[in-house]
This record gives sequence, C-alpha cells and structure tokens, in this order.
Amino acid sequence: MVISSYAGFIDAGFLRAEGARALGENPRGLRLDAEAVVTWFDSLSYGLEQRFLRAYWYDARFEPGHDHAEGQRRFFVALGQTPGIQLRLGHIVEYRPWFETGIREAVKRTAVGVGLDPDTVMNEFDRHWTFRPERRQKGVDTLVALDLVRLASRNVFGTAVLISGDRDLAAVVQAIQEWGCRVVVATPDRYCVAREVLELADRVIEIDEEGLHMMLPRRVPSLS
Repeated sequence: MVISSYAGFIDAGFLRAEGARALGENPRGLRLDAEAVVTWFDSLSYGLEQRFLRAYWYDARFEPGHDHAEGQRRFFVALGQTPGIQLRLGHIVEYRPWFETGIREAVKRTAVGVGLDPDTVMNEFDRHWTFRPERRQKGVDTLVALDLVRLASRNVFGTAVLISGDRDLAAVVQAIQEWGCRVVVATPDRYCVAREVLELADRVIEIDEEGLHMMLPRRVPSLS
C-alpha cells in the first residue's frame, strides 16, 4: 500500500549544532524557530509529491531543579503547542570536563614549584575560573528509533524525512525501508551524517543557507 504522506523526524541538537557550523555561527547565539521548521518541512511537499503530515521533534531536558530547567520548560510548553510539531524528550546528563582534573593538578604543582601555598592559589584560581560542565543527551536516539519503527509499522507515513546524523539509526532506516517506506536524509552538510545512513538513504537533501537562517535565527539579547 502506498502512503501519500511524509513525516519529519528532527534531532534538535543535531540541527542546532550542525546548522550553526554550516553558517559559521556559535550555536549559543542561535535559537530554533519551531514554526519555521514546520514551514520548511511543508515546503518539501512539491518535491516529494506527498502531503506533509507532521514533524516529530526530539530534544533533551534538564532535571528539575537545574538552573536552566524552568526557562527550558517554558520553551518546551510553547514548542509542544506549535501546530505540526509533536515533542519527544530525552534528558541531559552533565559531566565534569575530562581536562578539569589535569588543569587543577597542574596549577597546584606550579604553586608548589614557585614556593606558593597551593590552597591559596587554588582558592584564587576558583574565584576567576569556572569549568563549564559537558552535557550529553540521553535517550534521544532511542526515541527517534522507536517512533520510526512504530509509525512505519502502522503505515502512518510513506516517507520519513530524517534530520539526524547518528550511525546507530542505520539499522532502523534499513528496517523501515524493507516495509516499503522511503527515507530522505536532510542535513546542513552531508559530511556530518554517518556514512552508513547516507548509503541507505533514498535521497539526501542539503538544507541551504536560506533554510538554515529561517530555522535558526539569531537570539535577541535580553535587555534585563
């Protein structure tokens, strides 16, 4: 049976990071515009000769109590209310940066080497320097894979438009293709997508600069 609709599957972290890289921008200075993302997906209908169904948006949230949790929650509430978007959330895990211990030990040894009290030096160091934790998304790729398999098995869409570069999705792509679904990979740069996924894709769309600027506008500085 031929299904005449297509659905989008967006790894928001991938689109933000790789889109910013393609534009030569710092990801922290850009925001993702959900309505613009829906508009971009809808614009594919002519080329795909199908109607746009909806976009599944995959992101990760901070744990309750985190400094950024409340602001992020408001963003996700607004995102979930955007027509054409269904929100799926994993979680964010923070780690101490791998290089922090080495730097701190080097500062202590330097203090001892020049005859200074290492504790005093470290206290002063901590006053002027803060290590930013490394953040990793957990559960996002699993959610993408589960939705692709579940929805394809129910004939919800005929084509999946995937904005993600993760190699672990290759097996899922192959599985839903065997059920008769087409898989289109959309990316700011094909070189940021795993080779295994590119080789399986029925089509690869490179998101042009205009599309990236539309979906990733600059943040407006706060006046407060």
